[in-house]
Amino acid sequence: MELATLHDYSDRFVRVSTYTLVALWLLWVWGPIVWDLFTGLAVTPRTDPPRLIPAQITLEHYRRIFTSGDMLTYIRNSVIVTGVSTSVSVVVGALAAYSLTRYDPGDGQVSFFALSMRFLPPIAVAIPMYTLFLGFDWIDTWQSLIVAYLTVGIPISTWILLIFFQNIPEELEEASRVDGWSRIQTWRRVVLPLAAPGISSAAILTAILMWNEYVLALVLTTTSKAQTVPIYLAGFVTTRGILWGRMGAATVVAMTPLLVLTFIAQDRLVAGFSLE
Repeated sequence: MELATLHDYSDRFVRVSTYTLVALWLLWVWGPIVWDLFTGLAVTPRTDPPRLIPAQITLEHYRRIFTSGDMLTYIRNSVIVTGVSTSVSVVVGALAAYSLTRYDPGDGQVSFFALSMRFLPPIAVAIPMYTLFLGFDWIDTWQSLIVAYLTVGIPISTWILLIFFQNIPEELEEASRVDGWSRIQTWRRVVLPLAAPGISSAAILTAILMWNEYVLALVLTTTSKAQTVPIYLAGFVTTRGILWGRMGAATVVAMTPLLVLTFIAQDRLVAGFSLE
């Protein structure tokens, strides 16, 4: 067999393997989302297990979650809690990450400690926080969730942004200082623009984490006054069965804000992930 023929076979094998892996990855990622979409559109008894392709299609489940439930209230709670906790986490994380890359007094130990806080499962801090917030009369309030979410958001934001600030040459800051800029001016005019893709990536990933948080919201809230979307979705699992249709419709609606946010910021997200 000629060398050119072997080369053609090897190229064909690489292409087929690549396409197969991409197809399997797309099926793994988008398969559950498509299934949820069809489940929310299916005309079936409320507790029947879902089928991938429904025999009949209806918008009744979507109508019911908006007319007979508190879906909008839960979405409002999630938007407020996620927005505030993400904003604070990214601001504090950016300041902490920059400080640790320039003035880390522990030779990396402080950075590791910040990251190690992410290793804690939420349930490990949920009960102590419940006891603390009970004394402040914060149970079933937005502020309890915001403060609790910061214990998760700040470490992950700091850890993500450490990588980006480490890749910003200190020589640029020294040059700006020579030009007479203060450290705050250097931070605002030099460091932040260069770190903008990383900050966007950290904000999106932190927002996804906050939006999907379930354990802390379950422990610290008791009514729809402050409960978030994951608690609402869990409510479709009842003692009489699982309300598959309404759960599928509500899941699609709950995913939409994050999908829209990701598509809007996809350029900055890709730039942040590809930053070397």
